[in-house]
Amino acid sequence: MSYEKQTINCSEIDKTIELLKEFGAEYKLTILGEVQGMGCNDDVDIFDGLSRKHKIRKLEYKDKVILEQMCRNPDCDENDLIVSKKFNKDKVPKWKIERTNKYLDEIRK
Repeated sequence: MSYEKQTINCSEIDKTIELLKEFGAEYKLTILGEVQGMGCNDDVDIFDGLSRKHKIRKLEYKDKVILEQMCRNPDCDENDLIVSKKFNKDKVPKWKIERTNKYLDEIRK
């Protein structure tokens, strides 16, 4: 385990929620699950001593859905990423909350 590895949240969900609130739009936020951080910086929260888990979420608004996913990097020196992808509600694919980084390009298409 490297002291450099950590989980980086690159999701667009929080930014989208801010805009939806600003415009008074309705939305629904759901927790799809939790994933454990695998980096040295993710193992234990120094303030409360608890294992650091990351919530993976789904945001629904109007005719759109944004899904988050943990993209794991098997390299012990490279960060893991929480990414998001937007879909039309009628085109939401079967979704896994965790993948290895080789699928990163696939989910960003």
